[in-house]
Amino acid sequence: MISIAAVVLGTVISLAVAFEPHFSSAYRLDFGVLSANLLPYLLFAWIAVAAKGIITNVVGAALVVSHVVLLTKPGLITAIWPSVAEVYSAPLLLATLLVPLLFFLPKPDWERVVEK
Repeated sequence: MISIAAVVLGTVISLAVAFEPHFSSAYRLDFGVLSANLLPYLLFAWIAVAAKGIITNVVGAALVVSHVVLLTKPGLITAIWPSVAEVYSAPLLLATLLVPLLFFLPKPDWERVVEK
C-alpha cells in the first residue's frame, strides 16, 4: 500500500516541479523536467511490482522523502540556488541509486516456467 502511495506522491511531486512560470504570467509544463523527475518512480514501480514486501515499502517512503529533501534544500547537490542542474540531478541521482536493486529482483513467473 505504501508502494502505491509512493508512486502517486512521486508523480505529484514531479508534476509540481515540472510546471514553470512563464513571462506571460502562465505556467507551462516542461516535459524534460517531468520525465527526469518521473524516472526514479518508474524504476521503483518496476521494483514494487516484482518484489512485494516491507522492504519495498521502506524504499518507497525513503525515495519520496529524499526526493522532497533534495528539491527543497538548496545547495545539497550543487552549491548554488536550485537551478536546472539541481532539478535534473536530484532525480537522476535517485534513479542511479535504485538501479542496483533491479539486479536483486526475483525472476518473473514466465522465466521460472521456461527453466523447468
